[in-house]
Amino acid sequence: MGTSSAARMAAAVAGGCLLGVFSGCGGAPRTLAPLPPPILSTKAPPGPTLPTEPPGPQPKPLRRIPGAKIVIDAGHGGLDPGALGVGPVPEKRITLAIAREVARRLRERGATVVMVRDGDTFVTLDGRAAVADRQRADLFVSIHADSAKRASATGATVYVSRRASPQSLAAAQRIVEAFRAGGIETRGVGRANYRVLVAHSRPGVLVECGFLSNAGEARRLSTAAYQARVAEAIADGIVAYVAR
Repeated sequence: MGTSSAARMAAAVAGGCLLGVFSGCGGAPRTLAPLPPPILSTKAPPGPTLPTEPPGPQPKPLRRIPGAKIVIDAGHGGLDPGALGVGPVPEKRITLAIAREVARRLRERGATVVMVRDGDTFVTLDGRAAVADRQRADLFVSIHADSAKRASATGATVYVSRRASPQSLAAAQRIVEAFRAGGIETRGVGRANYRVLVAHSRPGVLVECGFLSNAGEARRLSTAAYQARVAEAIADGIVAYVAR
């Protein structure tokens, strides 16, 4: 057999075997199964929808009292330290810290605030009262801290004069309500003819923020956090009175 004949035979054999792969080697040709559809995306199928957390409570907008004029009197000051009590901080420093915070919160609500003192200065009682008339205040608020012989005495008290106007009494009641809403112990509304309440013609209250003669209350009143809580309650009560 020549070389060319051997090559033709080898090609025929190879072709037959290749055909046999697709036809079963000598049987009828088989029909191939269709190819699967092409993969067009590699994204995982969407899973179940998970529940979402409900939105938390939204802060209430500040109640505003634009145009209101409030005189804030931080008790004592200068050569008059006020009650010393059993805590590390004298009354004059506590009242000024609370008064400043009350003023800040009222200004945020649009009020005009006049501070009788905004530093460690001494002002007479009549001088304090005169600011209320001179400014034609919608409300005069004198801020103090109490003291008692009985060391167990606790709680904030809001005083009006013995012949208080309905406006003064309404303001005192709103501040007491705000103390209660803020979780601050209160002894309610009291009556006393303090000079800063009777020496002017404007509505006025005097707030005793707690007892410096009580160890626990003196300690709390000496902290910025508790001073802020007290100031918030006083400011809320003033706003509720003015906006009533």
